[in-house]
Amino acid sequence: MAEIVEINLVCDEIINHKILLSFINNKMPINCRYNKIEVMDNWEYENFYELDSEENLLQLVDKKIVCITRKEKDGYVGLNIEKVENVFCYTLWFNQEKYELSNEYSKLIERFVLFAKQEIDNKFNICAIGKEVFFEYHSNKNKLFDASHNIDVWINLDIDITDSILKKYERCDYDNCIILKNRNINKLFD
Repeated sequence: MAEIVEINLVCDEIINHKILLSFINNKMPINCRYNKIEVMDNWEYENFYELDSEENLLQLVDKKIVCITRKEKDGYVGLNIEKVENVFCYTLWFNQEKYELSNEYSKLIERFVLFAKQEIDNKFNICAIGKEVFFEYHSNKNKLFDASHNIDVWINLDIDITDSILKKYERCDYDNCIILKNRNINKLFD
């Protein structure tokens, strides 16, 4: 399978998962062949069970990890939701070979930034996008930045932009967003 593309969002409040799934559905065929909703206490799968529907999902998000997975004709897509400290972390992920192509990957990033501005503007604090990402939330933004790996795009990361950061990232201002873009990915927002 392909490298997994992850879009990680950190939010102070719960975002209705259907809004985020709408981004996946608009970019993927609606007729998904498999839909699985898993619920667990932690990433060790303690007290794991599956749901038959999304009906009570919002009530679970405050106490459980929720993972929604869909099988598409060209791979898997999903949304993971987890409360960490006092924030909600959302991960939209795509395991599809088409994102191995740098132009498709860049288009996905651009579409998500536009989607975020239109659908969830001011509802997220930080967004981190990359492939095969290590992203573990820390309230200290410098620690979050240092501990994260394989992030190609940061949105709204409020840290001092040092010379060492500028060696790897370039700062872009796009539609009132501050974006740090990895210098190794294609141009964005042309």
